[in-house]
Amino acid sequence: MGQCDEQSQERGEDMRSQPSSGDQHPTRPGASAGNPAVSSPRTSGVLQSPQASAPGRQRPPVEDFGTLVATFRQRRGLSQGQLARAARLSRTYIYHLETGQRYAPSARVARALTRALELKGEDRQRLASAFTALTGEQMEDEAERQDLFDLRELAGLLVHNAAFPAHSLDRLWNITSWNAPSVELFELDTAALATHNQNLLGVLFDPTYRARFRPWETLARRLLVDFKHNTRSLTYLPEYRTLWRSLRMLPDFTRIADSSDPGSTVSPSFVFHMRHSRLGTLALRTTISVFSGAPDYSIVTYVPGDQPTLTIFAENGWQTSANDINDSNGTHGSGV
Repeated sequence: MGQCDEQSQERGEDMRSQPSSGDQHPTRPGASAGNPAVSSPRTSGVLQSPQASAPGRQRPPVEDFGTLVATFRQRRGLSQGQLARAARLSRTYIYHLETGQRYAPSARVARALTRALELKGEDRQRLASAFTALTGEQMEDEAERQDLFDLRELAGLLVHNAAFPAHSLDRLWNITSWNAPSVELFELDTAALATHNQNLLGVLFDPTYRARFRPWETLARRLLVDFKHNTRSLTYLPEYRTLWRSLRMLPDFTRIADSSDPGSTVSPSFVFHMRHSRLGTLALRTTISVFSGAPDYSIVTYVPGDQPTLTIFAENGWQTSANDINDSNGTHGSGV
């Protein structure tokens, strides 16, 4: 999410102390001396629509935008500062918005708050309706109002239609989908996974699976360094703290995590080896795909790291014939 325009405009105000009861409050858009229903402050967390008072016309009260932001923030267990950080706004701006001292947030700010609060379905619609009632503008772009797949669904669709073994991850590396080749490659018990830790680090540190990776500790350190780098701006989230506590219960996790510092960059691909009970030792290279401008979901694909592994992939239907690939490249018997 980019830096919102309002933040730079409010920077001077953010440095001031919180307003006293005698400070002048901004006026809601469309307010006038003859329209007190619009210009008056909130009452009990709802806004009364001007048309609601017309004879014979009854409309349900519209929820107040600032009150809704505070409600959803508290439900997520976030402080005002944490929400500000997630939405890339100032803490003072969030305070002013929730207390009714900001009456004109832009659609860009509203969308940033929606993403930071991870609002979906009815909750997202409630905030959008409150924003429209407050500003007279639509919160969402035309494309966002259409019934499109969200990124989690798109990532799952791509994974399940991939020929190579692949799975998708959310921003905390929880596995959101596997395809059949990846289940076969890693010999996963899908029934056990349904009730098991489905975080990628949780699987890697699980005593049941860790013995298959060679050398395991090198791989574990590499992934922990990348995880710390990718989640360095998410450590304030309640779900991050819950995940980290659960991971520290796994054997060797605390020892390796405490001695693995986040790197300055993350390499998009690396090679590791694993032992398959039927196929023997495999050399695997990782590739990572992300949606442009939306890093919340990524797709990890495992491709052959050497010629013998390429042949095994082809024999198991995870890859076009190795001979076909070499012929299309104009080579014969060369390594990948």
